[in-house]
Amino acid sequence: MDHLSQRQLLQLLYEKDCYIQALEQQLEFSRQEVQILKSQKQSIIIQNLSSDEDCNLDENSEPAISDSRVEQFQSSGKKIKLKAPLQESNNFNVSQFRQSTQYLKQKVLDSFDIQNVTTDNLKLLRNNDQLFDDLFILGLGLELSNDPQVIYSYNQVRNQQYILQISKFIFPDGCKPKVIPLSFSLEDINLMMNQNYSIDSSNCFVILTKQTEQQQLKYHICYRYTDFTIINPESVRFSKRAICFSTSRYLIDFYQQILIVILSQLRCMRTNLYLRTKNITQADTNFFDKNIASISFRILSQLTQKNPPNFITINNQELKISESDNILWGIPQLFKKLNSQSLIKIFVSCLIEKSIVFVSKSPQLSTAACLLCQKYLLKPFAWIHPIISNLPLENIVYLGSPVPIIAGLECNFSTLQSQGLIDKFQNTIFINLDSKLQIQFGNTDAIPLLSAELMTYLLGRLDSYFQTVQSNHSNYSQCLQIFNQLFHARVIRNIPIEPIRQNTNSASKKTNKLILDYEKIAAKTLQNMGTINADKVIWKQFFQTQIFIQFIDQYYH
Repeated sequence: MDHLSQRQLLQLLYEKDCYIQALEQQLEFSRQEVQILKSQKQSIIIQNLSSDEDCNLDENSEPAISDSRVEQFQSSGKKIKLKAPLQESNNFNVSQFRQSTQYLKQKVLDSFDIQNVTTDNLKLLRNNDQLFDDLFILGLGLELSNDPQVIYSYNQVRNQQYILQISKFIFPDGCKPKVIPLSFSLEDINLMMNQNYSIDSSNCFVILTKQTEQQQLKYHICYRYTDFTIINPESVRFSKRAICFSTSRYLIDFYQQILIVILSQLRCMRTNLYLRTKNITQADTNFFDKNIASISFRILSQLTQKNPPNFITINNQELKISESDNILWGIPQLFKKLNSQSLIKIFVSCLIEKSIVFVSKSPQLSTAACLLCQKYLLKPFAWIHPIISNLPLENIVYLGSPVPIIAGLECNFSTLQSQGLIDKFQNTIFINLDSKLQIQFGNTDAIPLLSAELMTYLLGRLDSYFQTVQSNHSNYSQCLQIFNQLFHARVIRNIPIEPIRQNTNSASKKTNKLILDYEKIAAKTLQNMGTINADKVIWKQFFQTQIFIQFIDQYYH
């Protein structure tokens, strides 16, 4: 059984101290409650204290008040100082209580026996698989390297290699730092120390990964920022960093809000430190690294319970833990860029399994568009092919794959045009999300035309939605229901009730009894739809996709 590294042991020691502090606070609260709840006490001395000092307690005696008198004094707003000799028969024994405090404290220390802690029993202490896999920070370390490293990981015993594998999607342009004289950078440092973190920032984005067909889809909810490190009294280094949650739960809004809270608390702590010390060196990136563990532990310990709660409390506010299809991050901002025509083009491209690339300098927009296609647009069907929500430009050759891909590209659309990449991948639909007037498409010839009847059906409903909501797309799910209703009305209700199987000889019927005849099922569905000739082209193409075939498998099995 492998023992933990020195860094992991230090992290565990810190968490032990946090547990002890929390326990001592709770015991102190209990001690104060006991003072109030005890009855039949002998005397009370009330003192109107003007200072903010806490009440003093005699070492050899313990105060006691009747419940009715406590309410009276509390309502008056006065502080109380109590002295009374106690009777063993009916009073609280302070020495016994303190002994029990030491006993409980020792129990906590014993539960964190560092000499006996290993990788396996640490997993038992951190039962966070239910709500999240990890919280980590990526960025440049102290070494002279431009490759991102794992600066912090809540679960240090695992995921390190996996995090580094996805780092190229979090930093598609790399982490190359910029070193400038300190005297020239004070204004930039001031902006970094006082920057506001917002869920609507273009630096908020989501990376989607799925290592194997059997594994669950993983959401890596990230916030990317730039920070500074004082190298020497004359120089400062600026570099990109990212703080991310990894989870298989669809809690995009929830974890984005937690990231904002963590970064905002670190910003306040850093500002207060600088105001006290006037030393910029103490408030650089290293300050974040030293304090991220304490802040994240205070918040995430609420999620590591055996039975996860329905909400957590942050800054005296309850944050609900709820998986909702109507997320407020990203997609409402994306819908401000869309109109009826552009949404129909994206829908048809997904429908017939075209490769699609969303291009934007804002990873928030491009990754939200990938999430739109993966999660919403084809319901109750689902996109089953690869999604690379922030594809590095150097890996654009992936678009030449025979398998359709949905990807986001963090670059200028003009860059792709000047390099001839749009013409090179003619079967890929390129979509410029940064266009000022309306989003711009590349290779639209690859998108088939819909019949006038079907186009009228979609445009009438979509135009009504966009005219009604104007710029407020918080209820964008109403718009996406239009496509869902189209699938139910024209496809799903017309799928044959009984499965149509391939003809097999009697000797092999038992082994092939579950083999479906997808062509005949598609033909029968098309016949039941009574589709006009102009629409048959688009539906025939859809019935030949892997999206439809997988749905049919699930539908009958």
